[in-house]
Amino acid sequence: MRSPSSEILDDLRRTETQRRREHLKRALAKASARIERRIAALRGDMAAMQAAEAAARHAPLFVAEAAHTARGATVIRAVDWSSGEPEPIEMTIDPAKSALEQVDALFKRARRLKGGNHIARERLEKALRSRESLAEVAVVLERPEADLDALEVAAQTAAPRDFQAGLAGAPPRWSDFQAGLAVAPTRSIAARAPGARPPHRTFRSVSGAPIYVGRGAAHNDALTIHVARPHDLWMHARGRKGAHVVVPLEKGASCPADVLVEAGHLAAHFSEARDERVVEILYAQRRYVRKPRGSPPGAVVVDREKVIVLRKDDDVLRGLLEREAGAAR
Repeated sequence: MRSPSSEILDDLRRTETQRRREHLKRALAKASARIERRIAALRGDMAAMQAAEAAARHAPLFVAEAAHTARGATVIRAVDWSSGEPEPIEMTIDPAKSALEQVDALFKRARRLKGGNHIARERLEKALRSRESLAEVAVVLERPEADLDALEVAAQTAAPRDFQAGLAGAPPRWSDFQAGLAVAPTRSIAARAPGARPPHRTFRSVSGAPIYVGRGAAHNDALTIHVARPHDLWMHARGRKGAHVVVPLEKGASCPADVLVEAGHLAAHFSEARDERVVEILYAQRRYVRKPRGSPPGAVVVDREKVIVLRKDDDVLRGLLEREAGAAR
């Protein structure tokens, strides 16, 4: 006959598994929505580029007409003979501007966008693959025997830019309290049993320096308050919700510029500013970061902060994500 304690443990295990399953569903849905928005934006960009290229092809036909068009006109007309037959074409212009300047602007815009369509197409294909992979993960997740750990890794691998299971307030894993009922689910993250998942993910800079990234609001607190040392460097996307980032340093040491920039990329990527190209990142020594009494999870006050204006580099970010410690290859 099974003991009451065993039955309670089984109930806890089932409850925790169901909570994790629901959490992964939400994380997958959010990631898929982000990818859908990016796909729509990329298709819009490609359509605009194609329209610009088409306009630029016709621009030479309008040059002669534009030179003789007086300010105040709203349309320039020309004839296209490229098909062997005369085809009337027209270009709408701003009557407040010079017609010739507006035709010249078509050439400039086409030159500026040259090559952009190829890049956008590659990004679109990548986004479509990520969407397909996440859809496959979602299907497998519905199976009762699904391996949740493996699916989380698969989703992170398929869409590292969009899937944020670790930052969305994931429930504790069974390993966090499998040692017995004495370890309650509300136990401090810093005091978890040996072998439990830490409150942060670890990435490696090009030089091999570790960079810690908090997994979520409560995990941010644990990383900043319990893991980071007073002399470590603390970073966060300025004015945005996101992960706390910590660069471990030796006492008296300063953070190398390249590591500072790499850590800034992670702070930007794991925040609400992940899709922005230029992000302000604040940083300070951990000793100047404090947690006000009664403040919500993840909320801190920073004194003596400094700010860097980070222009994101996709290659730098990609390398960091590929060098995550413990990530499946």
